[in-house]
Amino acid sequence: MSNRLVTGLALIALIVASILFLWKPWNPSEPSLKLGLDLQGGLRVTLVSDTPNPSPEDLATARNIVENRVNQFGVSEALVATAGNDKVVVELPGLTSADQERALDLIGQQAVLEFRIVKSEFNALPTEALTLDDLDPVAFTGEIVQTASAQFQQSPGTPSGPVVTFEIRPGDAQAFGNFTASNVGRRMAIVLDDRIITAPTLQSRISDSGQITGVGTLDEATDIAVVLRSGSLPISLKVDEVRSIGPTLGRDSINKGATAAIVGSILVILAVLMYYGPLFGGVLSFGVILAMLFIFGVLAALGAALTLPGLAGLVLTIGAAVDGNVISFERIREELREGRGLKSAMKRGFSNSLSAIIDANITTLLAALALYQYTTGPVRGFAITLAVGVVASVFVNIVVVPYVLGLLTDKNQRTYMWSGWEVRGLRLVERARPFVFTTGALAVAAIIYVSITGLSLSTDFTGGSNAILDVPTSVTTSQVRAAIDDLGIPGVTGEGATVVESNEGGTALTRQVSVRVGLGDSAQEATDEFASDLAAAVGGTKLSSDFVGPSVGADLRRGAILAVVVALLLVLVYLAFRFWPNWVVALAVVLASAHDVAITLGVQALLGIEFSIPVLAALLFVIGYSLNDSIIIADRIRENVRVTRDKPYRELVNLAVNQTLTRTVATSGTTLLPVLALLVFGGSVLRGFSVTLLVGIVIGTFSSIFLLAPTIVWVREWQQKRIENNRGTSRGKRTAKA
Repeated sequence: MSNRLVTGLALIALIVASILFLWKPWNPSEPSLKLGLDLQGGLRVTLVSDTPNPSPEDLATARNIVENRVNQFGVSEALVATAGNDKVVVELPGLTSADQERALDLIGQQAVLEFRIVKSEFNALPTEALTLDDLDPVAFTGEIVQTASAQFQQSPGTPSGPVVTFEIRPGDAQAFGNFTASNVGRRMAIVLDDRIITAPTLQSRISDSGQITGVGTLDEATDIAVVLRSGSLPISLKVDEVRSIGPTLGRDSINKGATAAIVGSILVILAVLMYYGPLFGGVLSFGVILAMLFIFGVLAALGAALTLPGLAGLVLTIGAAVDGNVISFERIREELREGRGLKSAMKRGFSNSLSAIIDANITTLLAALALYQYTTGPVRGFAITLAVGVVASVFVNIVVVPYVLGLLTDKNQRTYMWSGWEVRGLRLVERARPFVFTTGALAVAAIIYVSITGLSLSTDFTGGSNAILDVPTSVTTSQVRAAIDDLGIPGVTGEGATVVESNEGGTALTRQVSVRVGLGDSAQEATDEFASDLAAAVGGTKLSSDFVGPSVGADLRRGAILAVVVALLLVLVYLAFRFWPNWVVALAVVLASAHDVAITLGVQALLGIEFSIPVLAALLFVIGYSLNDSIIIADRIRENVRVTRDKPYRELVNLAVNQTLTRTVATSGTTLLPVLALLVFGGSVLRGFSVTLLVGIVIGTFSSIFLLAPTIVWVREWQQKRIENNRGTSRGKRTAKA
């Protein structure tokens, strides 16, 4: 069996597998792709242990108990997992606002049930007037409860209303029966998490079952039954992060992301068709479409959730998938200009571009891995999407596109590729000094500016409360601030709140307003109430409400710093290995990337862009993109040095810049097109993300052309001069001795 036939069959199998995983004929009711909370709405809660240094066993038990509560609550596709050494993360997709409030009350309860006798002197007090000091010591706890259920009681002769019926474990029935028998005529209080729910008078011995009455609603009774069945938590957990997203905002995000993806795809396809002609441009476009199919298929197979940053990552993949093919096509063009036939040019072009494609994509993959390891929540979706996109793009670049082009050109050796434009004789190294010093000064200025003013950190990193409201267009920012003042929340003022307007909204008559305030230690209970009350005060609707506690915010800050540092270190190590012994190239590549990050952060600070987790994801993509561009040039320098040894190093570097310039510009253009689509159609939620990418790509392109090559040359010439000086000094010493 020929290699071509094997490749064709494998490709068909992958296409069929991707379609099947998306279609899921074995389970038609299951959605093709899981959607994250930010796309379908729902609740994300981070619970932090109040118990110092909880044991792994206690944390695992707490996770299991919370999961049991969530499952009994009836939430489908819920996720409950431990995070770090002291956190339990709960994700509940698709909940209405009312269910979100119930779930928040349910999952964090300690659920410590106590049976206590009311002291004789307080026997006449109504239940609502009793305090814990009015009760005898704890006689029994909820550990004696085997099961519990909620129902609406309508028995004759008894008050109607919701009740919780519980059954006593057989091993405890005798002891509990003796206890209740000895206290007949006295009141027994039933206490849940230090709250006295009811205190009925014992009429007779109770040994096998009992009832909890005085419950407000059937939902409350159901929740009490759930926590009793699940058991009490072995450690105290407090809510330290709450993200409540309404389905309206989720659907809006999906629509905007899909629009951006479609527009970006069309723009990229038109661009490559115009630049490479119908055959090569058409095959490249087919490769991009196939890469997207593979990405969706892999995400569906892995059961990974598609988040809003992940959706943005898909838009970026459109541009990134073009990059490898552009590298190869430009090498093919070079071979054609040298007079080779189409078949020979394609073989040499694909072969010569392989090293650059692998190096460039591995660095992006390393950045994605760092992002996945040190961030949480939706941004992990971005990291997964980016990593899958890199693998799919490389596969399309080195397998699919060469295979399809080979089939289409096998019988016809005409040159189907448009000639494009060629750069020759550009002496960049000699002319780059003004650019290098100018952009270097900008990077230093950006660092100083950010150090003085700081970044506008979102609640992701600072902690606090944030609400997104859909309000009538007639409502002004001043009115929103006045409404905040009218709520009368201690320590919260309209003047001190961060209020950001957007022209977006569900209808032509509304727009979105984001409000950020600090609600203090009680924020987990107060955030949702604040968002709902403020929405009602201005005649709007609550779309989402987030609370991030100080512990989670601090962890995210550490994670963000680690993600950036680790990504750069991993790349430095990889490039040092790839370019050894010329380690200067690796260092110059990383320095160029650091330069791009500094200027991008400076622009963020200058424009007042809020630094959120999605913006962090964009910044790490900028690192990967900058490295990608720089590596292509560095790889070509290495090739020129290996192939041509009789020319000065400076000349070889200039030649590499000339050879890669068309690729650099073409790739930047095709990557910028989907970013611009994301900026225009992606909505306000992703505006900071899009602007960061836009600035980073422009700066990254500039630095790879004007900064990298001159730096490599200058450092190398400085090294050579030091070597020559050392040799001269050594000869002088030997002469003097002689």
